[in-house]
Amino acid sequence: MVENALVAEDIEAAGQLVSFLDDHGLAVRGALWLYDSDAERWRFVIAFKEARKDITSFYLDVAKATSKAGTQNLLDLSRVDIVDPDRSIFAALKGVIGVEGNNRVRFSRNRINGVYLEDAMIYRLPA
Repeated sequence: MVENALVAEDIEAAGQLVSFLDDHGLAVRGALWLYDSDAERWRFVIAFKEARKDITSFYLDVAKATSKAGTQNLLDLSRVDIVDPDRSIFAALKGVIGVEGNNRVRFSRNRINGVYLEDAMIYRLPA
C-alpha cells in the first residue's frame, strides 16, 4: 500500500505519541515524520535523550507505556522507527534547525550536511 500522503490524523497521532512518551518517563530528544521515496511511505522516527547500548530495549519500553494509553489516539508503533540520535538523521540536522515543545515544522526538498530530505515534518529537534 502506498502511503505517500501524510494525513492530519497521522500528524496529530504522532504529536500525541511524543507528548505521551514525555509524560511517561521516556524523554524524546528528536521526533519527525520522514518520507522515504524509494518505499513510497512515511515513517515516524524518534530518538530518546537517554543513551542505551540496545535500541531494541526502547521498543519494549515504548510498547509497555503505550499499552496503558487507553482511549488516547496514539500513532501505531508499527509506523515508528527508534534510532540513535548521534548516528541518524538527527545528527545531520543538529544545529541547522531547532524545534521544541509540541511545535511542528515542515522541511521539504533540502540538502543538509550531505543528507537530502525529500520531505519531513519535524516535531522536536534540539538546536
